[in-house]
Amino acid sequence: MLCVHTALFAQTQIPLQPPRPQKTSPNQLQVPKTQKADLRIDLGLILPQARFLLDRTVYQTIDFVDERHLLVTSPVKELLPRIVDDPESDEDRMVKAQLIELPSGTVVGETKWRLHDGWRYLWRLGRGQFLLRIRGRLSTFSPLEALKADRPFVDNELLIAEGAFKGIGVSPDGTFLQIEMQEQPDPLKGDPGKLKQRLKTKAIFAEQVEKDGAIAYQVRGDADFAGAASVPMLSAGLLDMVREDSQHWGFEWKPYGGEQAVDLAGLETSCPPLTAFVSGFEFIGVGCRGDVAHSEIGAFNLEGKALWVMVLAGDSNSAALKTADKAGRFAYSRLLSIMGSGPSSNTPETVQGQEIQVYQTSSGRPLAKILAVPPQQAGLNFDLSPDGSRLAVAEGRTIEIFNLPQPTAQEKKELQHALSAAPRPGRARIHLTGGDGDR
Repeated sequence: MLCVHTALFAQTQIPLQPPRPQKTSPNQLQVPKTQKADLRIDLGLILPQARFLLDRTVYQTIDFVDERHLLVTSPVKELLPRIVDDPESDEDRMVKAQLIELPSGTVVGETKWRLHDGWRYLWRLGRGQFLLRIRGRLSTFSPLEALKADRPFVDNELLIAEGAFKGIGVSPDGTFLQIEMQEQPDPLKGDPGKLKQRLKTKAIFAEQVEKDGAIAYQVRGDADFAGAASVPMLSAGLLDMVREDSQHWGFEWKPYGGEQAVDLAGLETSCPPLTAFVSGFEFIGVGCRGDVAHSEIGAFNLEGKALWVMVLAGDSNSAALKTADKAGRFAYSRLLSIMGSGPSSNTPETVQGQEIQVYQTSSGRPLAKILAVPPQQAGLNFDLSPDGSRLAVAEGRTIEIFNLPQPTAQEKKELQHALSAAPRPGRARIHLTGGDGDR
């Protein structure tokens, strides 16, 4: 049976063996202090007031396209022409997308998108592509490739949802997509509130492939339960988890197509951990110590090893993650909060700041700690370059770039092992259900 928790990084439950012992990272007390930026790009960004940035609306995104280009989106204030028959529930707004060359800060491409809600609208994919969502339409575009024809934002339709999108998940390498949808209620068929509880949810899994020099997307499978977009998945399999006792949770790697499942190391935590893949071979777990939420973070791999576990100081919520999987690094963001406050009650009075820390996955070595100002609950205001050498963070009107330390010789060796040991992309048809564990 596949059971999904409603959390940022949703999990599944299957009985496992007792978790293996964990080791604590030797870097636990060596987190670097907030550092100064190596490059500042003033884009004249104008963001909403701090209290609005602490709701669930996505106001800004930052993504590296490659090591020399950033894609930045931010809100634009302007009058919007009325759309005939526009749903009353729409919350229309405009965002500006800018393709920025580094290190000059030159804007080499720009466009505007009209959005109809506050949900996330942009994801970085593999092979230089991006996924764009506008209401129920998904499309892809390749800004650098299309820049050659001076049309960096021309897009190709990928999917139009019959209902509403409930979640979209993308693997660390950007090639495996989890797209979850829910059918729309018919206003002519009874109480919409009661009807919504009976609406069917479905998800499809798609994979980005390259054929004859062109990028295409092929459907790999489907699921029929809510939360399918949040299950930690790769092209070759998924991560399951189960509660062993009040202080221990275990993990299991489950390849698709009926292959033997693999018991992995577990995490000692007093709450259900948040989990997410940070590469094709490694994943992280974020747990609790006592009644302090999200107060520890650990890294694990698919060979069953607990790589390290590190204590995080203070209460926090609204975890967010960006990865540089080919570099063996990830950036973890959290809102530092006053004890007892959660995502639904975040205000400028209860949030002390947005902390972004960068880690070397194999060793747990902290590479940077940055405080983003103003803090944003959506957590899309930062990114790692694909080669893991730089971190970009939105700071008020500007984008700040931080150079990161080079990997050690041992970390380079560990990275090569992770890249070679990662499961190869799968081919088996995927079918997940909430009732029979069918794969």
